Amino acid sequence: MSHPTPPFDSTASDPTSLTVAQLAGAYRSGALDPVRVTEAYLSAIGSSPVGTLAFRVVMEQRALRQAARAKRQLEDGIDLGPLHGVPIAIKDLLDTAGEVSASASKVMLDRPAAVEDAPVAARLDAAGAVFLGRTNMTELAFSGVGLNPHFGTPPCALDNERVPGGSSSGSGVAVGRHLAAAAVGSDTGGSVRIPAAVNGIVGLKTTDGRLPTDGAVPLSTTLDTLGPMARDCADAWALFTAMAALPVSELRPVDGRLTLLAPTTLLAEDLEEDVRTGFDAALATLEKLGHVVEVRPVPLLAEAPALYRRYGSFAGHEAWTLYETELTERAHEMDPHVTHRMTEYANSLSSNYIRLHYGMRALRRRFWAELAGVDAIVAPTIPILPPRIRDLSDDESYFRANASMLRNTAPFNVLGSPAASVPCAVTPGGLSVGLMIVTRPGEDELALRIGLQLERGG
Repeated sequence: MSHPTPPFDSTASDPTSLTVAQLAGAYRSGALDPVRVTEAYLSAIGSSPVGTLAFRVVMEQRALRQAARAKRQLEDGIDLGPLHGVPIAIKDLLDTAGEVSASASKVMLDRPAAVEDAPVAARLDAAGAVFLGRTNMTELAFSGVGLNPHFGTPPCALDNERVPGGSSSGSGVAVGRHLAAAAVGSDTGGSVRIPAAVNGIVGLKTTDGRLPTDGAVPLSTTLDTLGPMARDCADAWALFTAMAALPVSELRPVDGRLTLLAPTTLLAEDLEEDVRTGFDAALATLEKLGHVVEVRPVPLLAEAPALYRRYGSFAGHEAWTLYETELTERAHEMDPHVTHRMTEYANSLSSNYIRLHYGMRALRRRFWAELAGVDAIVAPTIPILPPRIRDLSDDESYFRANASMLRNTAPFNVLGSPAASVPCAVTPGGLSVGLMIVTRPGEDELALRIGLQLERGG
């Protein structure tokens, strides 16, 4: 686990090693400036084989313009907040002016370039952030594994042989490899939290509807969310507040005793040994911090995957509707793993989709009402360690790994809840174990506050 961020050391030679908070301090003390830092990041991306895999497009000209503007503003005493002059990465599904939002799909490359920034990107620009580029991802965001046969697969930041997690693979790797100070991801079934857990960083799946998804290439119009990915909880909060157009505020650890529930239903089943060990250690730390940790079944949790088995998934139904033309005419140019999932419900009855919506609404009404007195749910973000890329060469292995990596995260998309993934342990092999902290809809800050306390208390 991480600990309180030390102040910037002006003797440090690599500004890409600094957190958002450290960069903010260095800019305001005059030890660094945004142009120098942006140039360091662009050099790191260009000189690293991983950089070319993590980014589909490097936006060098825009980044340098934004950095120069931030430098002038800071020198003139204009302070836009903690992201002012901070280099970040944008997932390749969110519009940035002049660029094609390809969602890492070759069939989307011939679409027109965006004429303006998406609302969330515009808010980040207004907060002074520097856009390094657009990150690689699973094609059309439809996988938790993170492979991409078109633009390459960026390897896990902690082990070059392992998958990066998806679908926000490039964003997770860019932050984990210090190729961006923070990044924007999206989460429809776990696509922020899974790569955060795999790459040893923090990711927040935001409350449904909390951030506008206008200008984002859709996968599921029902469940798509955008969220921050960063090196620690304080940085994730700084990114989130800018994305949500909230006033700048400091993230503080929780004070007082909380009741945290660790369900044995679904979320703790069949864990790999290193994941189990890391999760148990996190629960012990939370108890040491003074919280009550309840370990018990929550049968209602099994209802979300049961809905999908009965009626199909939201992404499956909606992606077919969104991309029927591409899937009908150009499927041979697409990732077959993605097209398989997108066409799975092509002939499904419309009544199944309607019943899926009714079932989701009923589950959302019941779930937190039946957990009165519980402040948050805690669970392993993913039940397995990231597989080795070479072990997923056949369809059976791929789909088995994909299902495992999505198992714990996807139910909370159905429930519409915010959920953070925070590193809670390091395995003997140097991989990270993520702890998922789930709170009630609208309580995004609480999830990160609990994570911050875990970072500082572990």
